[in-house]
Amino acid sequence: MPSIKALLLTLFLFFSALLAVIAIVKKSKDAQDAEVYTKQNPNCSAIKIHSGKNSLLECYLYFESAEDFPKELHGADTLYIPMAKFIGEREPKEFPLRIGHIFSIPNEETDSIWIYGSSISVARGKAPPWHNLKTGCKFPGPCPAQPLRKDIANAVSAILPGKIIKIDKEDFYSITIYHGENIYSKISGISILSEYAELGKNVLPDSVLGFLPPKDSKYQLEITRNGKRERWL
Repeated sequence: MPSIKALLLTLFLFFSALLAVIAIVKKSKDAQDAEVYTKQNPNCSAIKIHSGKNSLLECYLYFESAEDFPKELHGADTLYIPMAKFIGEREPKEFPLRIGHIFSIPNEETDSIWIYGSSISVARGKAPPWHNLKTGCKFPGPCPAQPLRKDIANAVSAILPGKIIKIDKEDFYSITIYHGENIYSKISGISILSEYAELGKNVLPDSVLGFLPPKDSKYQLEITRNGKRERWL
């Protein structure tokens, strides 16, 4: 009569073999799905099974100019071609554009999409919004700078180009700036104003508006867009 140890070893080998067969069958099925998708989507310059997940496909597209974009959009084209065209029309110097679309098979659910140009790189997940990969900001749209300066001690700057429309003083100064597109920022807790902090003056993100106290800072930043607070920074 076989020992318990021998029975356990036999069961282990059986289930290992079963799992190996299942993995081979699944990989074969994924390869078949990839082949079918390739035939149905000739716009893909290259397509392959994701290196880390066999259930994902990676479709790559390459466009030398705006003339290379498909005239009619079908299926996944509607997810990335409009953004690629927007970038190409606004910044022609970004050509050639490379697009990567990673999605699951066989249901073709988007995992991620990225677009690279000569200097720009944007991406999105399963759904918008798009983000600039270099700055982390929503794309397209304004990308505010961090007002707390690292190069000048206790200095604060504007988050975007704009015009100073209000300067208040209680215990500390607060400066309100209008940046256009219904975007306002208010920086509070400033103890000393700089020469740039004048009512009606246009300022840039590298313009030092003033300085915070070295201790017990009451610094606050409030950003509103269309009357609603934004959490950009």
